[in-house]
Amino acid sequence: SGLLVVGMAVCLAIGGMLLVRRSVTLSTLESHNQVAGFIYSVVGVVYAVLLAFIAIVVWQQHTSVQTQVEREANQLGDLYRNAQVFPNEVRTRLQNQIRASSRIVVEKEWPAMAKGETSADGWAAYNQLWRDYQQVEARNDHEKIWYAKSLDQLDQLGDFRRLRLLSNRAAIPTLMWVVLLATGIITIGFSFFFGTPNRSGQALMTAALTATIGFILFLIWDLNHPFAGLVRIEPTAFQQLGSIIEPK
Repeated sequence: SGLLVVGMAVCLAIGGMLLVRRSVTLSTLESHNQVAGFIYSVVGVVYAVLLAFIAIVVWQQHTSVQTQVEREANQLGDLYRNAQVFPNEVRTRLQNQIRASSRIVVEKEWPAMAKGETSADGWAAYNQLWRDYQQVEARNDHEKIWYAKSLDQLDQLGDFRRLRLLSNRAAIPTLMWVVLLATGIITIGFSFFFGTPNRSGQALMTAALTATIGFILFLIWDLNHPFAGLVRIEPTAFQQLGSIIEPK
């Protein structure tokens, strides 16, 4: 879809350039090249800075979300390990629920997030894990220490989970997209009013400029949806956790 949109934009840009060349004589365009060049350099620099700023912001956010996902999986793994200090019956119940929560995240929650949705099963599994811990009765000081630590990790697990779900919302507001698209159209359209004797050469330059802007905008759009698209975040951390805690 991204390649199709960029290809259509390139075709429209070349069509617009050819239309201008048919409507305005080459001598008229060439007479304004020097003045237009100064203005175009300013427009181009401003747009390039804007694109770079937005791209860096969405990339940093994408990296931050990846880190939060890994921390969430780590908290779940720590809970599984810490449950070993409790009696067999309690340990089995807690570890079974932790394994179930990990499976639900991979099998149900990730596909739902790819569609911009949330999974009710994911919240149900997390709430059940809380209820299981609330029923634990520490028998001695040793278990009390690990029980208190587990509750802290359970709180952090919930925090990372909420951050993961919140990060599935688009970070770039609609107004920003309007500005990016409008300034991109202005930047490309401004290039139509430069006159070069070789019409094919100007068409190639226009196509290259449009494709460059189009691919960068597509990259920004893709990074703005961390759990969908070509560079989406995969549940690798939870899959690795599953390979460790699942019974062989």
